[in-house]
Amino acid sequence: MQHEIKNKPDFASLHVFLEKGEQIVTESGAMMGMSTSLKMETNMKGGLLGAAKRALGGESLFLNTYTAEADTQRLDVAPSTPGDIVHLPMAGSGVMVQSGSYLCCTPGVTVDSKWGGAKSFFGGEGLFMLKCTGEGDLWISSYGAIHPIDVQGTYVVDTSHIVAFEESLTFNVRSVGGLKSLFFSSEGLVCEFSGHGRLWIQTRNAPALAGFIHPFRRVKSNNN
Repeated sequence: MQHEIKNKPDFASLHVFLEKGEQIVTESGAMMGMSTSLKMETNMKGGLLGAAKRALGGESLFLNTYTAEADTQRLDVAPSTPGDIVHLPMAGSGVMVQSGSYLCCTPGVTVDSKWGGAKSFFGGEGLFMLKCTGEGDLWISSYGAIHPIDVQGTYVVDTSHIVAFEESLTFNVRSVGGLKSLFFSSEGLVCEFSGHGRLWIQTRNAPALAGFIHPFRRVKSNNN
């Protein structure tokens, strides 16, 4: 299987070339176009329980599996938001992916939801994250460009900028400073990572965009 990522980092798209019998599993709605000898099947990976856990993690209930029925079949996919795509070769170690950042993978990679604990909830990232393990290829996406950071000790990231991190890293959600900083610095809560491993962050975040647009929204008048 060959692949290439184009239009990085603003409007990245993934283009995969499959040989006969090869498969790729994508998030629902990610397909832009495909060759005619690709067979698509839609199902709930992991059964009803697995699908429900993915839904709690912010992903769709269904995943699409594409199987090549001839050589050199092309599949074009893209994330729902304008941003970047990164390829992660998986070799057994786990990667934690924030909700909405999973794009697609090969069948050897298992994607499951993992309880993030109350600290994940209060960090604004939801109660569940996606845990990706196994061997194969994994592609993740972001809103904005993706920047990798090799953590050797500790590193602090705004919770809204986290895309993924290796399972070898532990984290703790806290405020940047005191209560004044929490409510008036516009930084909110941060995630302090500890250990040795790689972290992927995105250069933009949706809450900041929503805050920027809010003053310009149309407000319905109550006057008749």
